[in-house]
Amino acid sequence: MEKGTAAVGDRGFSALELPIIIQEIVDDLQPLLSPYQAAFYWYAFRHSIAENGNPLPRLSTRGLQSGVLKSSRSETISLQHVRETLAALEALGALRKEGEPNRDSTPYRVLIPDEIEACRKFRAERAAAEPKPEIAAGDLDYYNVRENRMKVYERDAYKCRYCKKQLTRFTATLDHVTPVAENGDNSFDNLVTACLNCNSRKHKRPLGDFLAEH
Repeated sequence: MEKGTAAVGDRGFSALELPIIIQEIVDDLQPLLSPYQAAFYWYAFRHSIAENGNPLPRLSTRGLQSGVLKSSRSETISLQHVRETLAALEALGALRKEGEPNRDSTPYRVLIPDEIEACRKFRAERAAAEPKPEIAAGDLDYYNVRENRMKVYERDAYKCRYCKKQLTRFTATLDHVTPVAENGDNSFDNLVTACLNCNSRKHKRPLGDFLAEH
């Protein structure tokens, strides 16, 4: 296991974000994993985001073989099982190769549930199965109420509606389709997910003028 170095412009995670990320891993990702897959993911997470906020660790099959799981007789799991487990996590979208391997290790990105399509789908299915409470008038604010902001992000699959960049709840912002200065409200239909760059560039400009540049 080697510590990765974040690429220029790559965003790390702060210690304040860790409790939310861990909760979402437990709620939205772990139910989709086998015990071995969960152990491998937590190992990668522990040695990346949890350790230093950097989602880009380097992993080796032999390091995983000796470091993740051992039986009571200290027998390591097979290299083939390690490779199969890594492949399963890649197929799910929980890990992603970020470059070519060298003789010692392979660079990976550890993705969090907001970035994993299977987790977003699992979360949406769970929410759809839950009973819908009556909505009070004060809860119709989808900009200032955190729980409601999440619903806009979920609708947009955590992607910027302008440049299509994949975001997370920590990097996403909300943009008013009709600006507040033009009597736009904080309703569900008047808000879209946007990256900070697009949101800053659009600001109070008419949507049509901004989209014409893309």
